[in-house]
Amino acid sequence: MADRGGRGGGRGRGGGRGGTGGGRGGSYGGGGGGGGTGGGRGGSYGGGGGGGSYGGRGGPGRGGPGRGGNDRGSGGYRGSRGGGRGGGYRGGRDDTIDKVFSVNGPVPAPDREITDLESRLIGNDASGGDLASEISKLSITEPNPDAKPADVFPVRPAYGSNGQPVVLWANYFAVNVKPVTFYKYTMDFAHASTFDPTNDGKTAEDKAAAKASSREVKGAKLYLAAKRLVEKLKAADPSLVLATEFKSQLISLKELTLTENPVRLELPFQSDPSKFDVIEAKIHGPTEAPLESLLSYIKAMNDGPNDTVYPKYPEAVDALNVVLGYGPRCRQPDISAVGSSRFFPFDANKHITNLFQDSHLLIAARGFFQSARLGTGRLLLNVNVSHGVFKAGGRLDEMFAHLGVKSVSSKSDREGMWRVKAAAKHLPKTRVWLNLQGTRQSRAICSLVSSELSDPKLNNGIRIAPNCAYPGPKDVQFLLKDDSGNSGYITVFEHFQKKYDKTPNKDFPLVNLGSASKPFIYPAEAIEIQPGQAVKAKLTTMETTAMLSAACRSPYSNATSISTEGRKTLGLDDVSLIKFGISVEKNLLTVSGRVLAAPKISYLDDKKRHKDVIAAKGSWNMRSVQVVKPGNPIERWSFINIKNRDRCTEIGVPTMKDFAKFLKDNMGILIKQSPVMMGSDLSMSRFDAMNDPLDKFFRWAAGANIQYIFFVLGEKDTRGLYQRIKTLADCVYGIHTSIVTSQQMSREGNLAYYANVGLKVNLKMGGANHRLTNELALLKDGKTMVVGYDVTHPTNMPGMKEAPSLVGLVASINRDCAQWPAYSWEQTSRQEMLDERLVEAFSSRLNLWQINNQNHLPENIVIFRDGVSESQFSKVLVEELPLIRKACRAKYPASQRQPKLSIIVSVKRHNTRFNPTRAEDMSDSGNVRNGTVVDRGVTQARYWDFFLTAHHALKGTSRPAHYTVILDEVFRSKYRERSVNELEKMTHELCYLYGRATKAVSICPPAYYADIVCERARAHRPEIFDVSDTDSVSTGGKGSGRGSVTGGREVHSALKNSMYYI
Repeated sequence: MADRGGRGGGRGRGGGRGGTGGGRGGSYGGGGGGGGTGGGRGGSYGGGGGGGSYGGRGGPGRGGPGRGGNDRGSGGYRGSRGGGRGGGYRGGRDDTIDKVFSVNGPVPAPDREITDLESRLIGNDASGGDLASEISKLSITEPNPDAKPADVFPVRPAYGSNGQPVVLWANYFAVNVKPVTFYKYTMDFAHASTFDPTNDGKTAEDKAAAKASSREVKGAKLYLAAKRLVEKLKAADPSLVLATEFKSQLISLKELTLTENPVRLELPFQSDPSKFDVIEAKIHGPTEAPLESLLSYIKAMNDGPNDTVYPKYPEAVDALNVVLGYGPRCRQPDISAVGSSRFFPFDANKHITNLFQDSHLLIAARGFFQSARLGTGRLLLNVNVSHGVFKAGGRLDEMFAHLGVKSVSSKSDREGMWRVKAAAKHLPKTRVWLNLQGTRQSRAICSLVSSELSDPKLNNGIRIAPNCAYPGPKDVQFLLKDDSGNSGYITVFEHFQKKYDKTPNKDFPLVNLGSASKPFIYPAEAIEIQPGQAVKAKLTTMETTAMLSAACRSPYSNATSISTEGRKTLGLDDVSLIKFGISVEKNLLTVSGRVLAAPKISYLDDKKRHKDVIAAKGSWNMRSVQVVKPGNPIERWSFINIKNRDRCTEIGVPTMKDFAKFLKDNMGILIKQSPVMMGSDLSMSRFDAMNDPLDKFFRWAAGANIQYIFFVLGEKDTRGLYQRIKTLADCVYGIHTSIVTSQQMSREGNLAYYANVGLKVNLKMGGANHRLTNELALLKDGKTMVVGYDVTHPTNMPGMKEAPSLVGLVASINRDCAQWPAYSWEQTSRQEMLDERLVEAFSSRLNLWQINNQNHLPENIVIFRDGVSESQFSKVLVEELPLIRKACRAKYPASQRQPKLSIIVSVKRHNTRFNPTRAEDMSDSGNVRNGTVVDRGVTQARYWDFFLTAHHALKGTSRPAHYTVILDEVFRSKYRERSVNELEKMTHELCYLYGRATKAVSICPPAYYADIVCERARAHRPEIFDVSDTDSVSTGGKGSGRGSVTGGREVHSALKNSMYYI
């Protein structure tokens, strides 16, 4: 038996060693309690609960996590309530990666009835099954550029058969439903009035009520109004079975009989129950959603004349999701519902990790995603572990003390200003409990009190001590009438001492719970932030790292959470579902998968002969080999150090010459060994780099015909320097650049780092790093171009609602699929479908292909469209396909047949996961093996889609890419019954052609590169997408002609046909 854990340290000390009891976490900044059978108790802010089966959790402070144990710790965020299990993601090695998820008894085989139905509908031979023979006539096999855009997706030709068979767990439950009809209603809520029994209707209160009547009902009040409406409807008819998402939808098992519509609702004020808001709820509908039709479809996968409609039965599926989400939504605030599908427990089962790294009052919480989906022969419920960002809950004074936030008497106190502004960033509109004299009222924060509140224009009677930026309780005065009716000024500090017998901390900032014109000011001790408030925030680099660390969990851990805590949080066994005729099976599904063989990779040896390299676990190394094709020679190159601090290591010319020698001799990259330098000074400060000296350096480089610049940073940049360098290099001066760190460049024998940089250098200069030994059948004759494009939208950008969406498009230029020059542009904010600029962009890629293929145009074009939701699949065919056809018509001569097109939508942001069922089929990180493909069990037979895990996940749970064919004129016409295997093989092996890494990547490179192009386009616009660095970015300097971005910054004409973005 292990020793009993010791007590954790105080401030800054770690928790005790794991044992039977587990150690207690430190109060502020100490590590989590050590892992043990019992688990440790959490401290106030330093340590979370001691070791559960996933290890002890580190507290919101600087303390690290505890070590792994077996039980859940008792400590919570404040050390007062039962907390979540500790996180093994940081507390030493996660021993769950060696475990295979299982249920009681043997692993169940994939449902034989479902497998037989899939085979009967589709078949696996040239003749196809019942479904294919009935509706294959709707599929397009020959290009017809003059035809109306197709909105009929190709039928799955067959199920794949290549690869080693394997049985896998899928994060889906089977759902049983009765063939009932759901009646869907929509609800509108509007303020009617405010009732006050002491008001005769002729005072200012009446005016306030009139103003309230024009306000939209939202937030917590909307939830309460929807809840009250359901209660009132059930009181009128107890036989009703109702569900709602507490916003606008109402589901019933029978039609409603309404005696009044709109329905009058009265919501009492929490502060004074004798007063209440009057809200009118208008009910519209119903729309019928018969489940009988849906059940018939999933058995036959043939919707007859409605076959062109996609997605299938959206009304019924949406109603199912409302019903499934009703149970957990009823349990607010113990469960926080985010969006339509995510639910996070904030009761004793909560799992939280602080994100206080940059003094923002944020936490990461673990919860669950759920979504009903149609499968072949059955309804499915997809359940996945999810992580979200929330405002930290708890006493505000304790958070201030922990973060060192104090009132600021002078704006010259830069450290104090930074801390208080960081803490205040997410406080506006935060729901809090106001705790005074034993009462608890729910209020919302307006802001922290600052000097601006004493502006005479506000006429609010507030006085603040001169030059006090963020005052404390002794620095703020307000008018108060005494018992005699005389008014006089009193400080907040004095007022709370006299009225509440409380002595506020004079050093903490104050909180305004009113408004600027009518403030209600309270000390931090009276404020407690309510838990479970989701935040749409752009995280900093350190916060992102902490968030990813919290979310990085083994497949075993996630599957276990889904099967246990997930069912409880989501209420999958609740009686409310049974009333609707719904039941969710107890165990996760198993499905059939296949593991595809990895291809061989080809390089050159030192005698320029081809040499094969074997990929093991999806990766390989370049030991004793060189790139297969060097890019254009780099005759003139330079470098410069950018130092953030004097003590940063400066890299000198000898080190950079050694680096260049390695690229030339070891990798075969054509580069001169000696750099060309601007002068004797090898470095500039970060301040200079953010101002004119960097422009001056670039102007020198352009005049000196420098082809490539290496920027050596003293530390990884998180504050705009990267964006500045890339904007100047890519858009203003047209010079290729790479950013490296002095720590890596100075490390003795760090050849792996040299090689990684070299791969990017060669791609930027037009080279090819490696090829497949056995070329892909469709590509080896040099007649097929591969395209990828993506759209990225502005997210978490308050105040920038009109920020543009950015499009990135890449295309191969020859059979090697090594070079993917890019084209990017802006379009209307949050517009997913591409605009007319697609014609020009696509035409430019055809030009590049023609230049690199002896003036020939491609006969086939395979397009990977990234990131489109299922509801938008048809829009790609209706809106984007005609633009692609238009570009082809303009480019191809009348004597040449138009190219055949196939469009495959690739999606990475989905919630399907697979787990191995046997140790023999498990990777060393506990995941499925790289090359695993699944096209049965959780798909619809009617549609041609598959899940592919091409990569080897080093940690966490691997996420497969999901590919759906929405147009096919290439594969079936060329390969017939082998088309499915050929597409899966091509997609898989393309993942080994990602040029800047020696490993297979998780999503097909054309889609991957397009996403990187979008990210680079964001970096070119820091004034929009990185507002904090706006003032530091220069856009002046030598311009260029029309580049690859319009409306915003253009990529320089010298780089636009290169892989500048890599």
